[in-house]
Amino acid sequence: MAGLQTGNTGLEKTAAERPYWQLELAVPLLSFGGALLAIVFWISNAQVDIRIPIVGCVLASWALAYLAWIRPKKDIVALTTPIYSLILISVPTDIFSAVFLQVLYAVSLTLLLVRLKYRFGAAGTAASLGKELGGSLKAYIEQTRDAFRDTRPEAAHSAALAFVRFAEGNYKDAAESSRAALCAGENSQPVTPLMRAFSIIREHSTLLHKSLPRPVEFLAFPDSDRPHLAKPVDPAWDEDTKFYSTLENALLLVYSVAWTASERDRPHLLACQAFAQKLFTQ
Repeated sequence: MAGLQTGNTGLEKTAAERPYWQLELAVPLLSFGGALLAIVFWISNAQVDIRIPIVGCVLASWALAYLAWIRPKKDIVALTTPIYSLILISVPTDIFSAVFLQVLYAVSLTLLLVRLKYRFGAAGTAASLGKELGGSLKAYIEQTRDAFRDTRPEAAHSAALAFVRFAEGNYKDAAESSRAALCAGENSQPVTPLMRAFSIIREHSTLLHKSLPRPVEFLAFPDSDRPHLAKPVDPAWDEDTKFYSTLENALLLVYSVAWTASERDRPHLLACQAFAQKLFTQ
């Protein structure tokens, strides 16, 4: 599945995959690390149980199985690798055969990881993955679809990028994506609700990235944008509630725009659906 892209710079890592790169790296490191340790034991004729290094393959198998589980398409072979690793560690064998099997198993796990990445979609939280929208999010998108239908594909893609970056906690990237979208649309008049949403996300993302407190004065949507908001702000609310509700509205607005006008980004948006749904209950 094609990854999220910024402008014409080519493929980037998908936002849903980025938190998992350490786990992906762990698969070859643990499996080949265990195999290397087994070879060292063999060469040095160490008087230790040769099955000890197989623990690396076991851990690598569980990491691979988890990476398979959190994808929208399930790779049954990768999901069942922990079973084979337990068989490998439980069956007694001579030292040469054990070393050979560990090296072969490490190669197999690495090839399965490559296959998983390129044939079974982007990583995401299993509970949030799905084929369709639901609940309040679906109702809000249907309510605002006509208003956002004519959004330029580039702006809608930027909306998806900003939302997904924020949802994964990459606040620096979310701020930069919003800034780039604002620069691309700086000559648009009048200022649209989408541009205001980008400004709000940029402000909040910058504050979160730098661990800064809420400013006394902060960006907000004007009354004219109320028809486009999922959760209209009540003037009677305290400043903190207004501040965070404004962010929630901005995130939901860019989600709706992205879903409506950037169909290529829908798999990434579906992967973040649980995060979007929670914004309605904050």
